[in-house]
Amino acid sequence: MTLRRLVTPPTTYATAAVTGFSADSAPDDLVPPLVQGDRRLEILHADLVAAGFPWPPREPDEVLDGAESFTVIFAAPVWEGTERIGWTLAVRGG
Repeated sequence: MTLRRLVTPPTTYATAAVTGFSADSAPDDLVPPLVQGDRRLEILHADLVAAGFPWPPREPDEVLDGAESFTVIFAAPVWEGTERIGWTLAVRGG
């Protein structure tokens, strides 16, 4: 997967190859602003740091996964103790 952010319109992007996985949102997770079809992505924070990506991920960053493109709706950090190890992204598209 690739996370990208438009830095200078129309064509300059910051990008990061990210390791992660995706899952469909469960019906109980669908509280506004989430709607049916939104997905959850879990990515590693270390990938953003290694790529020099300007974190945190935020709306309207994009995630490219093969032929699919998703727009970030919001992001929440994932912590292990006091260390930020990843991000949970709510995304729309596909």
